[in-house]
Amino acid sequence: MSIFKIIKELAKMKKQLKNSMAEYEKKQVQSLSMSAEELIALSDDDLLFAVIARTEKKVDDFDDLGKGFDSLNQSQKVFYSLNWLESEVNNGGLCQFFVNSSRMAAPLVSGYMEIVGAAEHKKLYDEFVEKNKIDLTDLSYFDIDEVDEFEEKTQAYPFDEYDNAFYNMEPIETYLKKYIREHITDF
Repeated sequence: MSIFKIIKELAKMKKQLKNSMAEYEKKQVQSLSMSAEELIALSDDDLLFAVIARTEKKVDDFDDLGKGFDSLNQSQKVFYSLNWLESEVNNGGLCQFFVNSSRMAAPLVSGYMEIVGAAEHKKLYDEFVEKNKIDLTDLSYFDIDEVDEFEEKTQAYPFDEYDNAFYNMEPIETYLKKYIREHITDF
């Protein structure tokens, strides 16, 4: 392939990416102004997208993550915390959940998993925390300043075992979709 064809393909890909991002942003903005009736009419996947956009926007409106989280109602906190957990585990494992600011939800997720009916996830999480004597109210051990420290933390506990078991379970989003539908007016 000639250099000109490569450049042409790259330009085409760049344009497609730009269009995709514009469509994504448009969908986010639309999600923020939807009524409960409009949310109900969405497919499960579109509803999940809309609720993510809405809760993230509400949290992001605050300079302080804790204050943003505190601004959520109970249903939103359940959703936001469990979505956050699933996102972190899927992108870097449970260790990433404990290392990042998402850890502020760590003491809450077990109870929230019970609320949405994710019993297997709750059992896995609770057993991991108990077996490894992790104090969810003080995760300062997981404070890191350097990327190299993350590797040290991942090796301190059997995170791979947890992560692999998590990946083989029903996605938490399955429970969240049902939960959103049951509490649609809260979103």
